Amino acid sequence: MKRVVRAQEMRDYEQQRFSDGRANSLDWMERAAEGVDSLLQARYPDTSVLVVCGAGNNGGDGFALLRLLSQRGISCAGVLLADAQKLTGDAKTNYLRALDCGVRFFDALTKELLAKFEVLVDAMFGTGLSRPVSGVYADAIKVMNASGKPIVAIDIPSGVDATSGAILGIAINASETVTFQFYKHGHLIFPGRGCCGETIVHLLSEERSEEGSVFLFTREDASALLPKRAQDSHKGKNGRALLCVGSGAFTGAALLSTGAVLRVGAGLTTAAVPGVVKPAFCTLPEAIVTAVNSGTDWDTAACKSAIALLPQKNAVCVGCGVGEGNILPLIEAVLAARIPVVLDADALNQLAKCPALFARLHESVILTPHPAEMARISGEQIAAILADPIGIAQKYAQKWSCVVVLKGATTCISDGKQVRLNTTGNAGLAKGGSGDVLAGLITGLLAQRLSAFDAASCGAYLLGVSADVALELLKERMLIARDVIGAIEQTINAL
Repeated sequence: MKRVVRAQEMRDYEQQRFSDGRANSLDWMERAAEGVDSLLQARYPDTSVLVVCGAGNNGGDGFALLRLLSQRGISCAGVLLADAQKLTGDAKTNYLRALDCGVRFFDALTKELLAKFEVLVDAMFGTGLSRPVSGVYADAIKVMNASGKPIVAIDIPSGVDATSGAILGIAINASETVTFQFYKHGHLIFPGRGCCGETIVHLLSEERSEEGSVFLFTREDASALLPKRAQDSHKGKNGRALLCVGSGAFTGAALLSTGAVLRVGAGLTTAAVPGVVKPAFCTLPEAIVTAVNSGTDWDTAACKSAIALLPQKNAVCVGCGVGEGNILPLIEAVLAARIPVVLDADALNQLAKCPALFARLHESVILTPHPAEMARISGEQIAAILADPIGIAQKYAQKWSCVVVLKGATTCISDGKQVRLNTTGNAGLAKGGSGDVLAGLITGLLAQRLSAFDAASCGAYLLGVSADVALELLKERMLIARDVIGAIEQTINAL
């Protein structure tokens, strides 16, 4: 996993190394410039470059970059939006070095100047910005964004809050962002993530502290959790999953969640559904289907029938498409049995109506809310959840002693101690059924004895990357949840 830090964490990391002599601030500025120069050489070889600079260390990175570009014979120039007489420290040193190399600087960014260069570099603010962008900087961002030219941001697009991902008034829309040592929260959390383009992490030192609490979950992490199966593997060894899902109004949710459990490799999969739903499972002959009643919805009798199926199960999923039927007795029984369980959709809604049940949650319980559901079960405002999804996921996972999967374009998964971020997926997942597939994937992995935290992390990753695989054949508007299930096998085989 790759560590993700807040702006202050990065400052602390740097200052600790500068103070004990393990690093030099001017040397790190040079290495940062080298990282951006490497990207320009790889992506935009032999193209003219205009670097728009501020007065701080981000501007200093830009000055150092201009010197490197000039030494390579690249046509380049700088725009300094601050008073050169007020430059200090490493930024001043690199500004003077750039002047010594013959770099030209302009004090205003105009459309006429922009027209002379093919690539723009944003070196205005970096990760230190904490107030709305205004004045000549806001004007520069508007002109750069409107130019239609590729923009490479140094560290983070100017205008993006590095810790929250919020847009501070206006922000650069970068094609690529070169950041240093670690991802920052703002690279991975929207709306800031949407301004970064592709984010490349350039190492300033091989000494990378991984002692943080927030990490990006990667392909390598998923691969490590899904080792190749032994040739003597059998269905019992691969886990027994039970899904208590579906209703007359939401047959599709039952089929999608169950299909995902099957596809991710659970050995024996049982779907407990209201009687009216059972005929639909003729399309999933691999599943064992039990009608818990003869009706269309869940009731006390249905819960009793489902509870009788709990023994010998390695994982349970409750809630996908159950509607407004009463499943509280079932939730209570599953929690009491301490079987690993995914509580999704309508199970979350019913949990919100019975606050006493939160005291019964445990480390093998996985809650999978989207922001509106998170608001219902936590009492937080949706705006607060969207403003700090990392903090909210961690806060309530810790409070409830369970795993929280806060769904979104960047999904935040927490066990209360650590947060893992999943950034796979695309806009095609913004459709009904995607959550059911996710719940099924996690349940199938739980059944195969992954821990709740690992199953939730891996399930979120597989959902997103399978959607990306499916998108190679289908456009976002055409992609449906069933296509993602079809791509899961290809995804897992590629790990």
